[in-house]
Amino acid sequence: YIQDKIELKNIIINLGVRYDYFDANGKVLNNPSDPDIYRPKNPDNIAETVAQRLSHWYKDTTPKYSISPRLGVAFPITAMGVVHFSYGFFFQAPNFELLYQNPEFKFSEGTGNVGLAGNSELKPEKTISGEIGIKQGLTQDMAVEVTAYFRDIRNLAGTRADEITIYGGTAWYNQYQNSDFGMVKGVILALDKRLSDFWSASLDYTYQIARGNASDPNAIRNQILAGQEPEIQLIRLDFDQTHTINFHFSYASPKDWGFSMTGQYGSGFPYTPDQSINISKLLTNSETKPDHFNINITMFKTYQFRKNSIKLYTRINNVLNRLNQTNVYGDSGTANYTWQEYSYAQTGAPQIINTLNEYYRNPGFYSKPREIEFGISVDWNRK
Repeated sequence: YIQDKIELKNIIINLGVRYDYFDANGKVLNNPSDPDIYRPKNPDNIAETVAQRLSHWYKDTTPKYSISPRLGVAFPITAMGVVHFSYGFFFQAPNFELLYQNPEFKFSEGTGNVGLAGNSELKPEKTISGEIGIKQGLTQDMAVEVTAYFRDIRNLAGTRADEITIYGGTAWYNQYQNSDFGMVKGVILALDKRLSDFWSASLDYTYQIARGNASDPNAIRNQILAGQEPEIQLIRLDFDQTHTINFHFSYASPKDWGFSMTGQYGSGFPYTPDQSINISKLLTNSETKPDHFNINITMFKTYQFRKNSIKLYTRINNVLNRLNQTNVYGDSGTANYTWQEYSYAQTGAPQIINTLNEYYRNPGFYSKPREIEFGISVDWNRK
């Protein structure tokens, strides 16, 4: 990685370029229609020994490299205002699981879809990232900033609808390919107050849209196995959170005590419903989970004992004891209710160990409740 910073009279430029080299050092098939070297289907291959097949069965993967240029520019527009701009390419090697899963291409016997294989010939994931923003000082210790950004994500690993047919035509399998993609764009509004007069604070709001063809590399294969049609349009990605707010406030008294407060609010993440009355085909991630809100507080008090310092502190996580719903039932869109509970209650079946409410209220569907910690730290002055 090479970078240079150019500082002129009214402009600062950061130029850089990164070179990445990656060798998966794996094997791929010469003939994908006859994948298992130990149980070949082609009569020409059956007549050979394993050692003979090994000489032509696989081929080595080719090393992958990427060159990633980066550019960042900042220049003042007022005495306390700065415009900043950045644009760059970013590459990342695929997860090893996607490269080396089922490396010998062994699949179950039978008909239909018999398995999934990794692909050590996958290309690196590519992201083109850019942003432009303005930061304007309001006072000597307070500033507001507005930033717009985008991420164009390509070459993500995924599975394709066109499966690989095994010799004979009665079975087929999937293999990871660089078929998935995504686009993220958004705007950030931020207000920052640096530490002065014993306190500091920050507040930021993000509006974001994240769309793509799939969030899971196995999504298309799973849809086909479930008898569904693969998505043919952009959908909300699993991490698509439209609204996000973060705030922080801290105060440190000159009399050796202080506290800080942090909070987060986020609109709900998408989920796929079990059924829909509006359309004949379910859309992946077409509904939204409930939003979440959380506040944490930390307080401390320091005492001086001779030349030693004793600090008492407490941390309270989830002060409001809000049970945010992190997962939901697909038929109701909430963690508090599912149609299955009502349907089972109508049968009149006896409830032996647990009530229906206890059975269907899954603690894993909620965030942690209020948590309070107490602590003490001692600093000895040995001089």
